[in-house]
Amino acid sequence: MRGKHHAETIIVGGGVIGCAIACELAARGHDVLLVERARIAGGTSCAAAGMLGADSEEFTHAVMAKLARQSRVLLHEQEERISSLSGVEVGLQQHGFITPFRSYSEVSSYKNNRSSTLSEEPIWWDRVSVQQEAPWLNRDTYGAYYRPSESEVLPVNLTQAYVRSAQAMGARVMEGVQDVHLHTDVNGVQGIETSLGTMTSRNVIIATGLHGEELMRQVGLSSPVLPVKGEIAAVQFSPHHVGYRPDKTVYAEDIYIVPKANGEVWLGATSLPGRTDTKVSVQGIQKLLTAATSWVPGMKDAHFLRAWAGVRPSTPDGLPYVGACESVPGLFAAFGHYRNGILLSAITGSLMADLIYGKTSEELGIQDLSPNRMNRKEILQ
Repeated sequence: MRGKHHAETIIVGGGVIGCAIACELAARGHDVLLVERARIAGGTSCAAAGMLGADSEEFTHAVMAKLARQSRVLLHEQEERISSLSGVEVGLQQHGFITPFRSYSEVSSYKNNRSSTLSEEPIWWDRVSVQQEAPWLNRDTYGAYYRPSESEVLPVNLTQAYVRSAQAMGARVMEGVQDVHLHTDVNGVQGIETSLGTMTSRNVIIATGLHGEELMRQVGLSSPVLPVKGEIAAVQFSPHHVGYRPDKTVYAEDIYIVPKANGEVWLGATSLPGRTDTKVSVQGIQKLLTAATSWVPGMKDAHFLRAWAGVRPSTPDGLPYVGACESVPGLFAAFGHYRNGILLSAITGSLMADLIYGKTSEELGIQDLSPNRMNRKEILQ
């Protein structure tokens, strides 16, 4: 309804990051209002594969590797509570990830290109072990690394579990809130002006993914977001082909194959920098199906269910914007997580709540994620 609303903290953005922040703040008894321009989990979060690949993902920055591992642990700890509060099963599964190779040279190249941010060494499976542990993989597979700690969730379910848990703990949520403009004065942020009226607050957290750059620009801050389109397909194995169905995630160089708790197997993802449309191309899906079948031959007998696309928010330096905006008191940013929004959702919620309650980025060890960092670089140049 149109009118004037007030909250201690307003979160702009109803994706997995905004919903995780709302859940954490509400759990601490904070007065929070979350506003979403369309519908909850309607953007990038609904197009993710939901992998919690803290060790499989190649993080070149130590702080990202650390936060990813912390977030995976934290999400596992949260799962039972948010599922109970929300009535939504998040589909959390921990069957581990397999990174397969076709030859010794592929293994050598992979090892040489990995950074030193790994938390633990993976388990090596030779050809015989691969056939014993993953008989559904191509029998020509030379070997594979297995990471048993890796897990995955249903991304939309996780987002809904966060937001409904937040509501159960007192948070307010408004969808269809468009034309958001930051309301600031000499003292800092005072709230937002929207299509539904004025909303006042002491703090505003920008968690709008691709649209975060626009809001930051309103207060003179440069926080570039680069769109990267990705396509995903879902297939399902019939009961008499169950032996050919992967029971662990395949995290290969050319594809990931993710068996989900709902019985589907998701195949992803293409990477198209600069594309902002969400149309699914024949070429993209053909590429995914070809790669998936080369690793899992039984895939050719699976039933095609559907395909979808989303646009991920990347940043020039590969780091998300997480922290307080130094030049505008009360304004905070939490966007630009690229392909790791689901993985980093739990820790981002915790970090943002800590910041709202007075901790500094230096205390939390996240100063490299400062939303002001691009402005500093521009000044230096």
